[in-house]
Amino acid sequence: RHESQKWGPDHATEIDPFTAGSISVVRGAAGARYGPDAIGGVILVEPPSMRFEQGTSGKVRSSYNTNGRRGYGAFRIDSGFDNGLSTRLEGNLGYGASLEAPEYILGNTASNVWNLGGTVAYKWDSGTISTSWHHHDFKAGIFYGINHPTPSEFLAQMNMERPVTADLWSVSYDIDRPYQDVTHDTALVRSSFFGDWGTLNTTYAFQINLRQEYERAREDIKGPQFDFTLRTHSIDSVYQHPTVYLDNSSLTGEMGVQGSFQENVYRGLPLIPNYRRFSGGIFAYERLSLERLDFEVGMRADALSQASYLGERDYEAHVRRGTIDESKCEEQENTNRCPAQYKGMSFSVGTLLHVIPEAVDVKVNLSTANRFPNIDELFMLGSAPSFPVFALGYPELGKETAFDGSFTLGVRNHLLEAEVAAYGQLIDDYIYFSPELNDDGVPRFDVTVRGTWPRWSYQPIDALFYGMEAYLNIAPTSIFGLTVQGDLVRAEHRETQSQLVGTPADRINLTAIGRPPVPDYFEKLEFQISTDFVGKQTRVNPDHDVAPPPEGYMLLGGSIEAIFGKKRRFIFGLEGRNLLNTSYRDYSSLLRYYADQPGRDIRIRLGTDF
Repeated sequence: RHESQKWGPDHATEIDPFTAGSISVVRGAAGARYGPDAIGGVILVEPPSMRFEQGTSGKVRSSYNTNGRRGYGAFRIDSGFDNGLSTRLEGNLGYGASLEAPEYILGNTASNVWNLGGTVAYKWDSGTISTSWHHHDFKAGIFYGINHPTPSEFLAQMNMERPVTADLWSVSYDIDRPYQDVTHDTALVRSSFFGDWGTLNTTYAFQINLRQEYERAREDIKGPQFDFTLRTHSIDSVYQHPTVYLDNSSLTGEMGVQGSFQENVYRGLPLIPNYRRFSGGIFAYERLSLERLDFEVGMRADALSQASYLGERDYEAHVRRGTIDESKCEEQENTNRCPAQYKGMSFSVGTLLHVIPEAVDVKVNLSTANRFPNIDELFMLGSAPSFPVFALGYPELGKETAFDGSFTLGVRNHLLEAEVAAYGQLIDDYIYFSPELNDDGVPRFDVTVRGTWPRWSYQPIDALFYGMEAYLNIAPTSIFGLTVQGDLVRAEHRETQSQLVGTPADRINLTAIGRPPVPDYFEKLEFQISTDFVGKQTRVNPDHDVAPPPEGYMLLGGSIEAIFGKKRRFIFGLEGRNLLNTSYRDYSSLLRYYADQPGRDIRIRLGTDF
């Protein structure tokens, strides 16, 4: 499980996409393996398989983006030996300048990133063991336009076509204050033992995430105003029993235990406290497969114990707000220790009916789960360069309790592939993050010596989420094809029936695909033209937000991808995004308070496998 600071909606990704061999989404009862908050789904990123055959193979990739003038290069080298040993070395480097909106430059948005890692694995008849280390290093400027001295100036800039000082900005590879500087190291030891008795997989991981954020400051101030060190030790052990075959049926399943210790050390302006937390969970999952019916069930129990250490200033601020129970905290030298314990159960059942085998499927899933509050939701107090609102936590938050249901219909044949899913979710004590309004319904602002920020706060509410998503792929193997993909989400406050701030707008994507006949030495040749239609979020009361929802928009894109070669595999790609250079703001991003999204971007990709 990737562990990093989770309090910023626009943080660096802190993940190297090049290390991914496969990316999949796990939903339903199988999600019990991954944590109490993963029943709704988890993104599983797995590395490519190691090479155990004798010899060497690898790949090289490069790309260039016109928006940001960003160059990128990556390599991977795998070596296998006849004694069961396998090694991997991989790395990449990206270097980009300021991004550009259609009408102006997004000042100070240059970035650079590099990654380096390696893996050593050994395989024998009844198992494998591997150890790996990966380092991620990211530095990025933070948009100049997020800082405003007064509330009136903040509100005034939202009605302007361009930020006030946009004419002073230029495209540059330089990174100025404010900026973020992040490193993330992951060390893993994995083992897998297998035999007639089943398979036992165990992983120990150590992660250290270092985040520094630098605000604008006098020239004689060189250090960061926000400095975080997050260390995480975790262990996962999963036993998969042998497949049990019965008359026209089979039974597969697994059980396991997980545990972690995490420590966060923070130095800087008021924001979040230091903390230590221990967590653990046990789970079990079984799947029964009949001739035309699959049935699965997953269960999980989790516990979390944590202690947060609040400085006097932060502690007194929560006391003044009346959001903290002083009897639960212990006064220590220069800090107040506030412990908390949480326990939760997760349960999921699902069925997959093959109405017409290999042609029509129906899936139904029901689940209930708990989610424990994060540290920022409990104790956040302030703003940071990568968090352009003033956020207030709620120390008395409890766990969320969710009740989920989903229905999915899938159809597959040589003419089309289609899937339609509908879902609903009741959440008791949902942790809602939204703008804070005064008694007159006017958004609150916090004015500090560092600027003016709209105030957002966490609060528990009872919520209802529901919606649907659909995917249609017409003529998936023909010369010409068409895909349609759309989704809509509704999120309501169950007491007031009002739509929650931040609920995504409805959207649909149409993509026309051409697959012309190619010579034998071509593995793939494909052309695409796509349009994204995103509606205006009209269901959220504009008086509940700092700014009204932006207008809907349409984006045009296109791509060419070719994979060819007999003795060596070559890859060429050309992709265009927002080809019409449309000015738009995305309702789901806090950047909409300050500026437009980036404009036209053309990306060329080259690579080879050897």
